[in-house]
Formats: sequence, structure tokens, C-alpha cells
Amino acid sequence: MTRPVASTRLLPALLAWAALLFVHPAFARERCEGPPECCPVEHVEHLPTRVTVSVGVVFVGLYNIDDRAQAWEADYYLYEAWAPTPGFTPQTELINETSSHDDHFDETVFEAGRCVRTRRLHSVLHSPFDLRLFPFDRQRLTLRLADAERSSGEVAFAATPFALSLGDDARGEALSWVVSPRPRYTVATRPFAHHPSAPGYDVATVTIDVARRPGFYLTRFFLPLLLILAVSFTVFWIHPEDLGAQAGIGVTCLLAIIAFQSGQSNTLPAVEYLTIADRIYATAYTLVALAVVESVYTNILARRGHHETATRIDRAARLAFPIGAIVFSAIGVLLAFWQRR
Repeated sequence: MTRPVASTRLLPALLAWAALLFVHPAFARERCEGPPECCPVEHVEHLPTRVTVSVGVVFVGLYNIDDRAQAWEADYYLYEAWAPTPGFTPQTELINETSSHDDHFDETVFEAGRCVRTRRLHSVLHSPFDLRLFPFDRQRLTLRLADAERSSGEVAFAATPFALSLGDDARGEALSWVVSPRPRYTVATRPFAHHPSAPGYDVATVTIDVARRPGFYLTRFFLPLLLILAVSFTVFWIHPEDLGAQAGIGVTCLLAIIAFQSGQSNTLPAVEYLTIADRIYATAYTLVALAVVESVYTNILARRGHHETATRIDRAARLAFPIGAIVFSAIGVLLAFWQRR
């Protein structure tokens, strides 16, 4: 009787493959190359005492602050400093990193009685934006760090950073934004699982405050929008019986506003709230539509022989519509600031 040779050869291969799946997380640990005091070959599962790690970030580049993706890119040095502990190397990860480039530099040294690891990184980081005040908004760019393996009972981040700075060159690379020269650093303990018994992990957050430069939007969108509104109000100076000219101006202005808003909305994410820009565009839509309605109404009055009444309405509209544009725009801006609080 023939023995099932293929089966006996296949079984060890399957067992080896399954073993690799189970032991893979042990090899997922970040590579550390340096003195044995800092980069032990074997890591212990539980630390006998709590280890304090001092982290620091020095930014050398700040790029591509993207409103639509709510993300930004950073080129920076990441520092980790800790007292040598048998079987331990920090496994610091970036919680809000969406993608990264290869490390440019990675060095671990033992100096002054502690281990110091320095890495040069380039990351794309996610930061939620609040765009209610767009284009006069301020945002917070955050970089969040946590240990990938150990809870705050075993690894804690120091209350003060090892290093924290933002170079002048990095600030100048974000052309559309005014970047604060001083990043902020905070540490908090947070659970990573929504369960009362879940362990807490120390999370270090580096925050860079940025303010948008509104000049681009004021000159490319709002100034043309103001001119379009001014053109639409010329219907009040056209004779009430010339409805064709009035309607032509009104519809053309309405289409122009739609085109301007469409060009701007392509750069912003789809959010459930109104921005300042949305409120101003809504005011412009409403006023132009009302101007067309007023033209139709005065034309009806003129055709029925009420020329004086139609003329009085046109004269009142010449003053009421510009005042309405200012008042309703101001109300929209104030509402946006109130909701932002």
C-alpha cells in the first residue's frame, strides 16, 4: 500500500506557516541598533518597575496643510530618552500618522547614564479641522505619540519634553498660514478601548497653532463676489418695463456666484455645518434672487400703469439691498463665531 507522502510533507509546512503567524507580532517590534544597555536582544513581557520616557520633537519642515483631507506633512526629528532597563526599549508610535516615508536617520546612544534614540522622520498626519470660521479660521496641527506595547502602568511619558522646537525655515514653508513659533506639549493618560477595565496609555501630544492667511480668498473670491452683487443691483436703475435686461443681469450674476462657490468648495471637505464663506454666499444668492423678483414685480406694476409706485420701489431697493447685504453678512459672521465657541 502506498504511503501518502505529499500529505506528510505538507503538514509540517502548514504548521510552520501557522507558527509564523502567531509569532509575527514579536518581530513587529521596532528595530533598535545601539549599545546593549539600550537595545537588548530579548524583551521582557512585564517590567518590574515603571519606566519614564522623555520624548521630544524638533520640526525641520512643515508642508501641505490640506483642508479637504484634514491632514498635513511634517519633517522632524523624534527623540526618546530613558534610563537603561533590562529587556526594555520604547516602542513609540505615532497615533495619528496616516502614511510615512522611510526613516532618514536612526541612532541610539548611551550617554550621561541614559539611552537617547534619535530618528529623522517624514509623516503625513491627520488633524481634525474646524472650518466654521473659514477663511478666517485657526487650526491646531497635532502629532500624537504613545507606546505601542505597554500601558501607563509600565511606561510613562515625562511631563516636560526632551526637546521641542519649530525652525524658522519650517514656518516659512506653509505659505498660506501663519505658524506659531512655539509648539505646545501635553501628556494625558487615555484608554485605547471603550471599556471600564481597559488599561490606560500615556499619550504625548505636540500641537502647532496655525492661522489661515485670508488674503488669497478675499482677492480671488470675495472681491469678485462683491462686484457681482454690485452689478446685480444695477437692475434697480433700469426702467421697470425693460424686464429682459433686468432678468438677464440677474440670472447672469446668479450663475457667476454659483461658479465661484463651486471653485472654492472643491478645496474643502464635506462638513455638516456652515462656514463663514457659505453664509456669505447664501446671502449673495438670496439678494440676487430677490433682486430678480423685485424686477418682475415692478415690471408688472409698470405694465398696469402704476409707474410711480414701481419707481418708488426701485429707489427704495437701491438703498435697502446694499444695507441688507452688509447686515446679513455681519449676522452670518457673528453666528459662525458664536457657534465656534
